[in-house]
Amino acid sequence: MITPEKFLNKHYIKNLTLLRALAAFFVITTHSLRASEVKYSNLDEAGYFLPINLLDLGTFGVCLFFALSGCTLFISNHSKVNKMQDVAFFYFKRFMRIWPTFIVSLAIYLLFIEIFRVFYTADKNYWIARFLNEYNLNDVIKYIFLVFNITGPRDLFNGPYWSLPIEFQYYLILPFAMLLIKLKPLKYITPILISGLLYYIFSSELIKFDRNDFFKMGYMFFGGVLMSLIYMKLKIKIASHFFFLSIIILTLIAGTIQNNLLIIPKQIPFISDPLNVLGLLALILVAFALFCDESKKDFILLRMLHQYGEVSYSVYLFHMLFVGLSVILVLYININNYILKFLFVYILTLIFSYYFSILSYKLFELPSMRFAQKITDKHYRKVN
Repeated sequence: MITPEKFLNKHYIKNLTLLRALAAFFVITTHSLRASEVKYSNLDEAGYFLPINLLDLGTFGVCLFFALSGCTLFISNHSKVNKMQDVAFFYFKRFMRIWPTFIVSLAIYLLFIEIFRVFYTADKNYWIARFLNEYNLNDVIKYIFLVFNITGPRDLFNGPYWSLPIEFQYYLILPFAMLLIKLKPLKYITPILISGLLYYIFSSELIKFDRNDFFKMGYMFFGGVLMSLIYMKLKIKIASHFFFLSIIILTLIAGTIQNNLLIIPKQIPFISDPLNVLGLLALILVAFALFCDESKKDFILLRMLHQYGEVSYSVYLFHMLFVGLSVILVLYININNYILKFLFVYILTLIFSYYFSILSYKLFELPSMRFAQKITDKHYRKVN
């Protein structure tokens, strides 16, 4: 067993960790589908199979990750950010949480790209061939400093990287939101105002980044903050089975939207954008995770899901390694059937990214978190 994050965080909520696992599964499912749905040879089947494609929810998974981050970060840090001097320590802790493991992953992908370049023999225009996108040293520096959502270029090294600078930029705002929330008149309105301001900047094109997702998706992160505020105020709990029921129902709704089976009228403001519907569904699911009791049942699948959730950051960073390796194996084994191709890529990616992420968590994530906690705890002890 790995050392779970709950030992570093007394506010650990198992339902939220389970949602992290779900979000990771959605992302892996989508990327496995993108890698499997094309014809790598004349004998290949290009496919679509509704029961599988209903889980083509990578975008929903990212929405969940943003909502979960806002929620969990506020719950675990709101009592520690009380004045301006605390802001730097919050930044240091968040920097150590995401950056060291990200840099390790970037180094690994730079090596993997050269391996992929040698063994990938199919069409260079396919989605998986983004590994072959040309880059230079200046591009690497932009990625290292997590500013490439502002400056570009997109889709280098590892596609899922796109969300990392966005999340880190939310971290820059969050401690100031925490300070404002401590002012009673602004307690609940602060996350709403920040969400509204960010979305207004997006819709009015007041500021333009290479990718404007930072502005568009801000309400998901700060909506998570609002959910945590309401949770800490009400402290009510309902039966755990409502949480699992909500996962099934909301996943089905998200799947029908993603597959254009449920068409949203275009004249409805905000809601007419399917991404916004997915963002709201993610916030509702986070609310169910907070307000539902944790399941008292202890069986191996649930334990594995919780563990998958604990290492979900490394899963998010590294799973594309195994999607890429799976595609190379598909080319050399000549798997032509669409369903078999998908299952091969999906199962191999799920299994190997899981065990690789446990290793990454032990070697990179956990030491970084412990070091950051050691430094920040000294500060908080002095303050108290």
